[in-house]
Amino acid sequence: MSPAVHTDDAVCFVSLPAYGYFVPDSDIAPGGAERQLYLLGQELQSEFDIHIVVGDYGQPLTVYRDGITLHRAYTPSEDPVWWQTMALLRAMRRADADVYVYRGFPRKAAVTYGMARLLGTRWVYNLAADRNVDSHPDQLSSPLSVLFRRSLEDADGIIAQTPYQRSRLRERFGVDATVVPNGYSPAEEQTPYGDREYFLWVGRLERAQKRPHRFLQLAEALSNCAFVLAGPDGSSEAYNERIARRASELDNVTNLGRVNPDRIHEWYRRATALVSTSAHEGFPNTFLEAWRYGTPVLSLDIDPSRFLRGQEAGFAHGEFETLAGLVQMLDDSVDCRRVFGDHVREEFEATLTISETATQYAEALRAALR
Repeated sequence: MSPAVHTDDAVCFVSLPAYGYFVPDSDIAPGGAERQLYLLGQELQSEFDIHIVVGDYGQPLTVYRDGITLHRAYTPSEDPVWWQTMALLRAMRRADADVYVYRGFPRKAAVTYGMARLLGTRWVYNLAADRNVDSHPDQLSSPLSVLFRRSLEDADGIIAQTPYQRSRLRERFGVDATVVPNGYSPAEEQTPYGDREYFLWVGRLERAQKRPHRFLQLAEALSNCAFVLAGPDGSSEAYNERIARRASELDNVTNLGRVNPDRIHEWYRRATALVSTSAHEGFPNTFLEAWRYGTPVLSLDIDPSRFLRGQEAGFAHGEFETLAGLVQMLDDSVDCRRVFGDHVREEFEATLTISETATQYAEALRAALR
């Protein structure tokens, strides 16, 4: 993003787990939505005064890190609801922002919208996944459902990750959105395709969405290929143990567990491909983290071409045998790796860098402030 004159406009993102990216050696395990806010926060500092409301992890009430002011709210999953509500409102008031942005679940979107209006300021909703418009609204209680619909109709801006999300917002709620894709910084170093070593899986160990057990099934089916599994534990302790046990039983699988966000990039750089077994996604950061290194994505159920201007890019169309065939093809052929890898890296550098994303995001924020 090109340098710009700093304005007095204050933008505050509400994202409790994002604190993990400011203290990367902590036990906090933020996700892709939080990673995007961290990256955007770095890029947008030249144009806005950036604040983030984060969770209570024992830090001071207000801290300043990496050019961003962080305001402590409450302890996720521990404090009672009434305390969470009051702590969130106090943190938002301390930020004293001109516009508040929430990225994620409709439930908290409705709450932060109400608080922003109570504070007499602007509010923007940023979808973080397809489910935010497909299934999550159906899980709200009647009062929150009404408030969420009101928040969309009254929002000063809505940002979708993909054209699909924008079309679903129109269909379900009759509102429009600005499409701003996720972005990432270009890689400085590439590994030659002939030196790639393994097939990589990155994500939280969640059975219903990420489905790492399908990745282990793939490793079992292709014993001649090397596989690396990386990611923090999910919500089910029994499932976490099952995955760890199964990975340890397979000689061609290396289980890294949780990897520091600043150290995961080396694993992408040396991978033959990233394998996605997710059942649903919004705009996966893992895809961007792979493509920047010319590492293609081989995906079971999420079509990577949704994010690459409609180009075919390793989609198995839900067929496990097709996915296995793609893995075997790239393992066998350096030429295929080069064709796949060069294509996705060129597409990434043309449209999905964080500087390009931040430019579009800044335009959406300026529109909301107007």
